[in-house]
Amino acid sequence: MELALSVVVPVKDEADNVAPLAREIAAAVKDEGPSEIIFVDDGSSDGTIGVLSGLKPEIPFLRVIQHGRN
Repeated sequence: MELALSVVVPVKDEADNVAPLAREIAAAVKDEGPSEIIFVDDGSSDGTIGVLSGLKPEIPFLRVIQHGRN
């Protein structure tokens, strides 16, 4: 499957903000064809990864890349 659009979002310690942002992006790209949203976590220590992981059932085209440290 060829993707029509990839959105890459770098984050660090954004646990309070990633869910609304991911949902907003998902709504914006829903009519663009096959898409993916990639969040690149740069060593967060506040639970950002947990929030993003919890969104995967809701947003199946969400991908999360985690760096071990900043």
